[in-house]
Formats: sequence, structure tokens, C-alpha cells
Amino acid sequence: MSNFLRKLKVIENITIELPISKSDFIKKFRANVEYSDLTFTPFEGFEALSSSKFEYKGNSNEQGFEIKKRRKLFDTNYSFARAKGTYKESFDKLIITAEINAFRKKMYFFLGFILLFDILIISSAVFSKSNELAFFIVPFILIHALLMIGIPYFVMRRSVKRMIYDLERDFHYWVTKN
Repeated sequence: MSNFLRKLKVIENITIELPISKSDFIKKFRANVEYSDLTFTPFEGFEALSSSKFEYKGNSNEQGFEIKKRRKLFDTNYSFARAKGTYKESFDKLIITAEINAFRKKMYFFLGFILLFDILIISSAVFSKSNELAFFIVPFILIHALLMIGIPYFVMRRSVKRMIYDLERDFHYWVTKN
């Protein structure tokens, strides 16, 4: 499944090289990221209503990190993507390798429900006694399925691209600022 999601570009890997030591980067990471274990909470939908000076939520230790962008009110950059990465210190550089993933396990339920709903409607229209009903319903349901699966797909892809851009930019900014 992971290979399929990589082909769809919903999961991507990045490598960032920074001119800093591992311990200094971890200090800067913790100074710029609000600590969170990133587990699902029932109040996750209200995150945009809370105020914070941090742009990211996540955690970090000596082996690696996990990070995601905070949701903001009226923000059109949907922050579905999460980055999970590791550090490796090489000479005077820190090499960060991260996997950006926008596909959540909640999507299995959503996609299963949409596919089941559309299959039931199409099969009931096809096996009904009226051919005119199937003629009108089947194209509508196919368009519905394309939109209900296509829109989240493109939102997740955009979220991955945006997260890659933001992480590269912000990590470099953290290293260069005092």
C-alpha cells in the first residue's frame, strides 16, 4: 500500500542538509515547535480556534522527530501532512531525512463508505425495472464518485508539496536566525 501511495505522491521522502550540529538543531526544534504527541483527540477539529505562537506541533528526541503544521482559522493550506524524520550528523553537517505522509487511516473509512454508497446506488439503478433511471443515475453517481475521491486526493497531494516547501524553508530559517 505504501508503494501505491508513493506513486500517487501522497507520501514523499525528502533529505535536507543543514550546517548545524544535531544537539543545536534539537534545541532549535524544541524552541520553535509546540510539544505534542500528535495522537488523535476528540478536540482536534477545534485546533484552529486555539491560539499559539508556534506554527508547528510535534515532538523530537535524539533519534528523530515527528511534526505537523498547526491548523489556523480561515487557512486554505490544508495541513493534513505529517513529517516523520531522522537525523544523521556527518562532519559539520546535519542530514535530515523525512517521510511526508498525508494519508491518514481515517481515509480508509471515508473511501470505503463512498465506494459502498456509489456501488449500491449504481447496482440498484442498473437492476431496476426502469432503464431510464439507470441512464440518468449512473453518470451522476460516477461523477459523484470522481469528485468525492478526487478532491481529497488533490488536497492531500497539495498538502505534501506544501509541507516539503515549508519544512525546507523553516529548517533553514531556524538554523540561520540567532
